Amino acid sequence: MKIYKFTLVSMLLFGFLISGVQLASGQINHFVMDNQSPKKIFNCIECHDDYEFITGYPRSVHSENSCTSCHKGIDDIEKHSEGLQLPTKPYCKSCHAREAEDFRMNVHFLMQNFSCYDCHLDIHTIQRTEEKRKKEIINRCAACHPQDDYVKSGHALAVLEKDNLDAASCDDCHGLHNTRVLHTSAEKYPEEAREFYNKSCKQCHGDEEMMRRNGLSTITVTEYEHTYHGKVQDLGYPTTVAGCADCHTSHNILPKDDPRSTVHPDNLVKNCGRCHTNSNANFVKYAPHADYTDYSKHPTLFITFFAMSALLIIVFVFFWIHTFLWWRKDYWDKHKMEAEGKVLRTHLPVDQAMQIVQRFDVKERIMHFILIVSFFLLVITGMPLKFHTTTWARFLIQVLGGAHTAGLIHRISALVMIGLFVYTLLLTIRYLKPEGKFSLKAIWKKLISETSLFPNKKDWEDLKGMFRWFFDKGEKPKFERWTYWEKFDFLAVFWGMFAIGGSGIILWAPEWTSRFFPGWIFNVATIIHSDEALLASGFIFTVHFFNTHFIPSKFPLDTVIFTGRYRLDELYESRPLEYERLKEAGRLDQIKRKYPNIITSLISAGVGLFSLALGLVLTVLIIWGLFF
Repeated sequence: MKIYKFTLVSMLLFGFLISGVQLASGQINHFVMDNQSPKKIFNCIECHDDYEFITGYPRSVHSENSCTSCHKGIDDIEKHSEGLQLPTKPYCKSCHAREAEDFRMNVHFLMQNFSCYDCHLDIHTIQRTEEKRKKEIINRCAACHPQDDYVKSGHALAVLEKDNLDAASCDDCHGLHNTRVLHTSAEKYPEEAREFYNKSCKQCHGDEEMMRRNGLSTITVTEYEHTYHGKVQDLGYPTTVAGCADCHTSHNILPKDDPRSTVHPDNLVKNCGRCHTNSNANFVKYAPHADYTDYSKHPTLFITFFAMSALLIIVFVFFWIHTFLWWRKDYWDKHKMEAEGKVLRTHLPVDQAMQIVQRFDVKERIMHFILIVSFFLLVITGMPLKFHTTTWARFLIQVLGGAHTAGLIHRISALVMIGLFVYTLLLTIRYLKPEGKFSLKAIWKKLISETSLFPNKKDWEDLKGMFRWFFDKGEKPKFERWTYWEKFDFLAVFWGMFAIGGSGIILWAPEWTSRFFPGWIFNVATIIHSDEALLASGFIFTVHFFNTHFIPSKFPLDTVIFTGRYRLDELYESRPLEYERLKEAGRLDQIKRKYPNIITSLISAGVGLFSLALGLVLTVLIIWGLFF
C-alpha cells in the first residue's frame, strides 16, 4: 500500500514537473489572458485535457502559438465554461496570407464554400513531415472524392503502397490551395484545363533525374513536343490538339501493358477515336513518343531521320562551298580589273549589246510569281511549328491569326503549289511528246537536248570546269539555255513536291491514310516533311538567291524573272552557246523586245527586293531557331 501511494505521488509530481518545464519553455502556450485584466490568466488545459491538446499540440507545427493566437474573444472563463461565451472563428489568413489568397480561387471555396478546417481537421496535431505528406493529401482528398480511378491505380497506388514519393499526389496535378475551378472542368474550359494539366505532367516527366530514378523514359516530354500536338501546345493553342490527359486521362494513368490503361493496345482505337472519329487498327500504330535516334526501338524512323539529316548536310555543304568559291572568284576578278583601271566591256557592238531580248514569256513569269507567293506563305505558316520553342514563333502565329488560321493558309498555299506542279508536269509531257511517231528514242533525245531542263553529260563537264575556274585553273564554262545549277533547282522541285507534298497530304488526312498504311507512316511523314521543308527554304534563301541575285555581277537584284527580258550582251556573256545557237538558226530577231516600261520596272524591282528582304529575314529566324 505504501509503495502504491509512493508511486502515485511520484507520478503526480513527475507530471507537474514536466508540465512546468513545458510551460516555462513555451512548448505549451495554452493560457488565455483577459485583455481588460492583464493579470488574470486562464489555463486552457484545465478543461481541454484531451490527448490532442496535452500531447499532440506540443508536437504540432503550431506549438509555438498560444491558444489565443487563433481562439480570441474570451474574457470571462465562467461564461466560457458555461458555454455562454465562445471564441471567435479562427482567422487563418492572419498567418497564412498567401495560402488564403490562393484559396479564394479554389473550386472548394467557390463551389462548396469550404473553409480551411474542412480539410485541415487535425489542426491541433498537424505535423510537417514530408514523408507522410503525400499520403495524407491523398487520404484527405479521397475522403470526399471517388477512389476507383486514382487511389486504386496509377500514381496514388505507387505513393500509398510502394512509398514512392516521386509519384504524383493530388496536389502535384491539381495544386493544393490554388486549385481553380477552371482547371477542374476540361469540358467547360478545355484550353485552361489542357494548359494546366500539361504543365503539371511535364513538371515531373520532364525531370530527367526523377525519370531515370524510376526507370522511365527520360525524353518522353521532348518526344511529345516534337509531335504536331506538342508543337501547337507550345505555340499557345492547346484547344485544337490533344494534351497529356486527353490520351492518358486524368486519373487512370497506368502502364500500356495494363488492360485497364487507356493506352493499352486493346483500348487505343476507342481512345484515339474520341478525337479521330475514323480511327482504326492501322491508325493507332502511330508512335506519339517516338525517339527517332533510337534504332533498337524504331529502326524505320531512325533510318528516315538519318537519311534526311545526311541529305541536308550533303546538299548544304556542297552548295555553300560552291557558292563561296563562286563569290570569291567573281568578286576577286571584278576587284582586280577595277584596281587595274580596266573597264568591263562587252564583246558585242554597243548597238547590239543594248538590244533587249526575251528570256521568259508571260506564262513562265506568272508561274514563277505564283510559286514565290505560295512558297513564302508555306514557309511563314510552317516555320512556327518547326521552331515552336522560339519567341518569334509564338509572335508570328499570333500575327497569322492563330494555329487554326495558319494551318488553313498553309493548306491553301499547298494546294496552289500542287496545282502549279501538276501544270508543270503537263507542260513537261507536252515538251517531250514527239512531233511524229511515238518512240522512246525520240523522247530520250528531247530529254537530253540543249533546251531541256534534264541533266546531260555536258552538265557534268560544266560542273568540273566551274571548279577549275574557281581555282584559276581554266576558263569559265560556256553554258546553254540552262546551267547545271538551274537544272538542279528544277529537278529539286520534283523531288521536293513528292517529298513535301506527299508527306503533307499524309499528315493532312491521317484517318484516310491509315486505311492503306500503318500509323508509323505518320512519324516517317513528319520527319520528311519537316526536314525537306528546312532544306527547301534554306536552299532557296541562300544558294538560289546567290546564284540568281547576289553574285557580284548581278547584285543586288536580277529582274529578268519579273520582266522576262534582259540585254543581248547578258545573253552572250552568261549563255554563249544559246546565243550562238539562236544566231545560227536566225532566231535572234524573233526574241527582240522593247525595253520594259517604267511601271513594269518599278513593280519588278519592288517585288524582287521585297522577296529578297523577306527571304533574308526568314533566314535569320531559321538560324535563330536552329542554334539559339
